[in-house]
Amino acid sequence: MVVGAMLWLILGVATAQTAGAGIKGTAHDPGIWSFGFEQQVCVMCHAPHNTNTQGPLWNRAANNTNYTLYASSTMNASAGQPGSVSKLCLSCHDGTVGILDYGGATGGMTLAEANSCTNPLGCSSVLGTNLSNDHPVGITYDAALATADKGLNDPSTKTVTIGSTVSKSGTIATTLLSSGKVECSSCHDVHNIYTVAGSTGTSKGLVKVGMAGSSL
Repeated sequence: MVVGAMLWLILGVATAQTAGAGIKGTAHDPGIWSFGFEQQVCVMCHAPHNTNTQGPLWNRAANNTNYTLYASSTMNASAGQPGSVSKLCLSCHDGTVGILDYGGATGGMTLAEANSCTNPLGCSSVLGTNLSNDHPVGITYDAALATADKGLNDPSTKTVTIGSTVSKSGTIATTLLSSGKVECSSCHDVHNIYTVAGSTGTSKGLVKVGMAGSSL
């Protein structure tokens, strides 16, 4: 119970990190969690040997969950299951895999259990397996979709700059999409490199583009 409460504090509330400073000190850094058992930042997700091929040197179990997808009569794209990049994120954020289940370990506390969800701040990072109320991922975003939608920019020509302290520019297709699709990584940088600074110099939600004026 105490561990769960403290994990809620770290994962649910401490969401402001210095933009562009790397993963150290963010909510993805196990070293800042209250019990401080793991000081190796990368090992929670990555390992040099004997890893899962679902992700780059992935040190966690494969995520084979099927999700309930977003649907809308106004959406011109065909929604599919989240791609492999998004499933890496969801392996923790859908609340089904233990936060400490890495390197072959199983049965650890999940993100859903660590967050009481009695406070909106506490459950905001737990999406569950029902994604029908979340921005769709796993959708192909190309010139054809932009033409059909009439409200989207052509991703092959529209340029965007991601990050603030550390930044790079390119088209939507080259800087935000994963194999031509919108995925979790289209908006978020889990390693806190190409993230934007907020009004106090911090990055909330590890987003790549600022939210002011609906820029993202």
